[in-house]
Amino acid sequence: MLRLLRLTLLLVPVALICLAGCNGNGPAKVAKKPKVVVTSPIVDTVMDYQDFTGRLDAVKMIEVRARVSGYVTKVPFKEGDIVKEGDLLFQIDDRPYKVDYTKAEADYKLALAERNLQEKNSERMKRLWATKAISPEDYDTQAAAYERSIASVNAAQAARDKAKLYLDYTHVTWEEDKHPGATGSPRAPMSGRISRRFVDPGNLVTADNTVLTMIVTEDPMYAYFDVDERTYLELEAAGRSGLQSAKPREPWSAVGLPVLVRLSNETEFDSQKVGYIDFVDNRIIATSGTVRMRGVIRNPGGNLKAGLFIRVRLPIGGAYDATLIPDEAIQNDQERKFVYVVNDKNEVEYRSVKLGQSIGELRVIRPADKGKEGKEGLSKTDRVVVKGMQRVRNGVAVEAENHAPPAPPGMPLVRLLKKG
Repeated sequence: MLRLLRLTLLLVPVALICLAGCNGNGPAKVAKKPKVVVTSPIVDTVMDYQDFTGRLDAVKMIEVRARVSGYVTKVPFKEGDIVKEGDLLFQIDDRPYKVDYTKAEADYKLALAERNLQEKNSERMKRLWATKAISPEDYDTQAAAYERSIASVNAAQAARDKAKLYLDYTHVTWEEDKHPGATGSPRAPMSGRISRRFVDPGNLVTADNTVLTMIVTEDPMYAYFDVDERTYLELEAAGRSGLQSAKPREPWSAVGLPVLVRLSNETEFDSQKVGYIDFVDNRIIATSGTVRMRGVIRNPGGNLKAGLFIRVRLPIGGAYDATLIPDEAIQNDQERKFVYVVNDKNEVEYRSVKLGQSIGELRVIRPADKGKEGKEGLSKTDRVVVKGMQRVRNGVAVEAENHAPPAPPGMPLVRLLKKG
C-alpha cells in the first residue's frame, strides 16, 4: 500500500509536465483583420459661399411734412395701407390760400393792363419821335415806363404762381415723379406702405417742420450686411480671374454679384429671395475689418419689412465640379484633416485632405496641391473608410466592405442661381 502511494506521487508531476509540454507545442491563434466600411467619392457641381448676418431696409423712406402752415381738416388715407404717388394724404385748410391766390391773380391782371397801356404809349412816342415832335427826355421817360410795366407783369406773375403753389400745398400728396425713366418712357407710379398719422384733424401744422406721417417702399428691398476683409479679398481674386484680357485695367467690383437672403425663422434659402449686389462701400472699416455691402431683393408679396434680421449667403466664384465624401469619414489630426483610404492590397493609408463647403451630410474635398499627388487629396477611384476608423491605423490590413457611394446632393445654391 505504501509502495502504491509513492508511485502515484511520482506519476502526478510527470503527467503535469507532459500536459504543459503538449500545450506549448500547439498551434498559435491567428488575429482577425479589422472590418471597415468603405465607399467611393462622388463628383458634383458645387459653389463656394460665405454666410453673413444683416438687416433689411427700404429703398425709399419718406417723411411726409407740411409745406404750408394751417389747420388739418381731412386725413383720407387708411393707416398702414398701400398708397401710390398722387394719392391725397392730408388736407390743410385752403381758404386763406385761396384768398391770397385770388389777390395775386388780380394784381397780375392789373400789371398786365398797365403793361398794355404803356406799350401803346410807347408806340405813339416812337411815331412822335420820328417827327421830332417830342424831346428826348419825354421819349426816354416813356421807354422807361414801358420797361417798368414789363417788370411789374413778371413780378405779379411770380407772385401769382407762388400763391398757386401754396394753394396746391394744402393738398398733401406723395407727388408723382413726372420725369421719364432711363428708356425714355414714363415710369409707373411708385407705391409704398404708409405709417400711422402723426397729426389728427383740427391740429395746427407748421410749414416744413411738422412730420405728418411716413411712407416706406416695399418692392424691392435693400439688404445691408458687412463682409469680412478675407472674404472680400477672395471675392476680388475670384472676380479678377474671370476678367477678360480685353479690359485688363478695369477695376473689379462686386456690384452685380448674386446674393441670397433668408429670414430668421427660415432654415433654407429659396428662389423668391435671390437678388444682386448694387453697392459696395468705398473703404474697409478698420475697427471691424469689414466692408458694407448692399443687396437688392424683390418683395412682390410685401412680406419683407424694413428692419428685419436676415441671413445673407454670398457666392464666391462660379460653379465647378468637386469631389465629395461623407462628413463622417473625416478625422482630425491636430490642425490637419485626414481620411483613411484602403488600397488595392486592402491596407489602410493615411491621406491628408483640404476641406471645402459642407453640403448636407457631404463635404467638398479640395484638389491636392501640385507636387503632392498620392499624399493629399482624393480621386474617384479611392476607397474611403466611413465606418470602423477607430480599429485601424496606417498600414494595417483590413477586411473592407464596399458600400454604394452617396447620391449627388445637387447643391441648392447652384439650382437657385440657375433659376434666378
